[in-house]
Amino acid sequence: MNDKLKGIIIGGVVLAALGGTLAVMKFTGLDTPTESSSETASSSSKVDESVQLIDKTAADITSIDVKNGFGGFTYTGASESGKENSGITELKGLALKTRTVSDIGEDTAQLKAYKLVESGAADLTKYGLTDAEAEFDVHFADGSERDFLIGIEAPQNRYRYLCEKGSSDVYMVMESLIKPYLNPKEDLVDTTLIESPEQTTTDSTIEFGKLTIHRSDLDYDMVFEQDDGNFAQSSSNMVSAQVMTEPIFAYLDGTRSTNVIYALYGLTAMTAEKVFPTEADLAEYGLDEPRCTVTFTGKDYDYKLDIGNEFHEENDKGEQQTAAAAYYCTIKGVDGKDCIWKVDASALPFVTVMPNDIISTLMTWNMVTDVSEIKLSGETEDTFALTIEGEGEDAQIAAVTCNGSEVDVESFKALYQYILTCPTKDGIWFEEPTGEAFRRIEVVCADGHSDVIELYKDTDRRAIVKLNGRPSYRIQSKWADRLTKNIEAVKTGGKVEEDY
Repeated sequence: MNDKLKGIIIGGVVLAALGGTLAVMKFTGLDTPTESSSETASSSSKVDESVQLIDKTAADITSIDVKNGFGGFTYTGASESGKENSGITELKGLALKTRTVSDIGEDTAQLKAYKLVESGAADLTKYGLTDAEAEFDVHFADGSERDFLIGIEAPQNRYRYLCEKGSSDVYMVMESLIKPYLNPKEDLVDTTLIESPEQTTTDSTIEFGKLTIHRSDLDYDMVFEQDDGNFAQSSSNMVSAQVMTEPIFAYLDGTRSTNVIYALYGLTAMTAEKVFPTEADLAEYGLDEPRCTVTFTGKDYDYKLDIGNEFHEENDKGEQQTAAAAYYCTIKGVDGKDCIWKVDASALPFVTVMPNDIISTLMTWNMVTDVSEIKLSGETEDTFALTIEGEGEDAQIAAVTCNGSEVDVESFKALYQYILTCPTKDGIWFEEPTGEAFRRIEVVCADGHSDVIELYKDTDRRAIVKLNGRPSYRIQSKWADRLTKNIEAVKTGGKVEEDY
């Protein structure tokens, strides 16, 4: 086939396709290519068809009454004295998206249409203007007003049809200029529930007070407080600056606990679901008896977050997804937040977190160079005494004795590491054990502080651990058996084993 014949065939196909497109546009009422050709023309030949519908300033607007499928709202302009900013009457007392609210007045005062679509239209139905999706009535300081109707989306992206009430002239307006009039008033509420510390203070840190998690599915609370400065790092753990104080005392894994400890900082909702909720509203969303309540108190702050019912997204078949996508919440302790909020589930680890998810594998922590003695009683009676040289970061162990006899320093360090990692992974324990402790470990520091670990028989394979007088963990008895062997290994020059 020669090139000329190819060109004729291709040209015919293109013309046929264009003819089909013209037919579709004609029967659907869409703009024809001729009507929209100016959009595809080069910028040098494009004609400006825009129409200035309102030419005022935001200060000229006193109010705007909005009606839409969600009910609507009333925008009020800023006072001439400047004592009050622009606002929303139905949302008075709530923190608003100030920029968005301010833009309502500014965009409406200079409302401009992209172009006039049809002058004196005989049928407004095809533009969605006989049963408008929204209506906004603009009141001006001079006593005049303008009332507009918003129709359906235009074929061109980002535009809507609009006309002035009582007029049949139809315009195309950029949707972003009138979008607030189409949406629920709740979309104008600021969704930041608690600002992050760097937004509220000149210092990037904030004094951590007391975080309490109360859940309906647990018979205990989880309480977290600032540690007294005993931060630690070992080969397998970076200990958090906070500790768990209830239901047991425990150091926290710095990596796994961060998203829980700091989850309230910068907490933001997806939407404001219900403003100024009633008691009935709270019950409807499961907030009369919350599944989880989080309180966070400290210097200059006292927050309370209640978490209620789950929200589940639906798939294409209309079936609810199994996992919760969000939860309905209320927040107290922050001004302007009297709403029921929908908060992303990923931002609320409090609902599912368990102590074992975030506690460190270190049952206790004292820097070995801060230790003066370790006293062991029960199956054997032994006292390890340390001689420390230097101070601070330069401190090091010069010598170690056991019952008065010198032992290898490195072997002792391995034993101490074994004691520090008395296992926590088997689970926390609250019930008071019975009988007498079969093993007692006391770690005495040079500053007078000491930690006491006591082991009690539970079953043939399990032992209960009391840490500083409190039932705290349930561990495998094999750990205690290996401890006895490791003590003997240090005394006799053998090898300390980590496995048990």
